[in-house]
Amino acid sequence: MKQDKKAQKMDKIAFPSKDLVVEEEFLPSTGTHVEDHMVKASVVGEVFIDKEHYKAKVIPFKKRSNIPAKYSFVIGMIEKVSKSSIRMNATYVNEIRVHPPFSAIMHISDSSRDYVKSLDDLYAAGDIIRAKIIDNKSFPVQLETKYSDTGVIFTICEICGENVKKIKRNVLKCDDCGHVQNRNTAVNYGEVSVISNN
Repeated sequence: MKQDKKAQKMDKIAFPSKDLVVEEEFLPSTGTHVEDHMVKASVVGEVFIDKEHYKAKVIPFKKRSNIPAKYSFVIGMIEKVSKSSIRMNATYVNEIRVHPPFSAIMHISDSSRDYVKSLDDLYAAGDIIRAKIIDNKSFPVQLETKYSDTGVIFTICEICGENVKKIKRNVLKCDDCGHVQNRNTAVNYGEVSVISNN
């Protein structure tokens, strides 16, 4: 693969989840993602640091196969939320169940068209979300929820665990205890059938 002449090849091989550089200094690029303020490798490959454009990339040794197409829609459960990213376990691609499920991530900049200060203000572990794949060349695949039909489609009360209803945009209220919580909800929140993973 032809490389940008400005990108400096590093004398090391990266494995998925390996820390490469600090997010504040370099942007993620091909074969990388951001998690916990670090640009991390998403694939096994060679590390390249583009100091002119402030980007870090990992060029994979081999192409991956049997991965969802770019712009496919996925449904899955959020496993981890930080201020700047979420990780989810995707179980459906374009409403078709996939075996086995696969990991996907979303960076805060891809989460909404509005300004978002922290992702943990709008998402929580256990939420079921619908998202669009924007990068399928790395692993985990990368997602966005910038459109009205993406975002949280099902969740429960974070206090008592009962059902919650949408009372206005991105605001949910518990049927049982009355607790109000914020979520980045899809326009059809509560109308999507959530199928058991069993």
